[in-house]
Amino acid sequence: MIDMAGKKVLLTLNPEMYAELEGHAKANFMTMQELITNTLRKCVLYAAEAKKGKAGRPPKVDEPFLEYFSRKK
Repeated sequence: MIDMAGKKVLLTLNPEMYAELEGHAKANFMTMQELITNTLRKCVLYAAEAKKGKAGRPPKVDEPFLEYFSRKK
C-alpha cells in the first residue's frame, strides 16, 4: 500500500474526464486516488528513465583531434 502521508493536491477535472477516469479506475479495481497516484508515479518514472537513456547521444571522444580527423560525421 502506498503511504499517503505526503502532500495533498487539489485537482479540478471536467465531468467528462472524471467519468472517463472513473471508468478506468473501476476496470482496474482501483479507487480514483489510487489511479491518479499510479498514473503520476508512472509518468515520473518514465521521465527519469528518459533522462538516463543514452540513445541518440554522440559517442564520447576523449581526444579532440581524433574527433576532428575522424571519417564519422
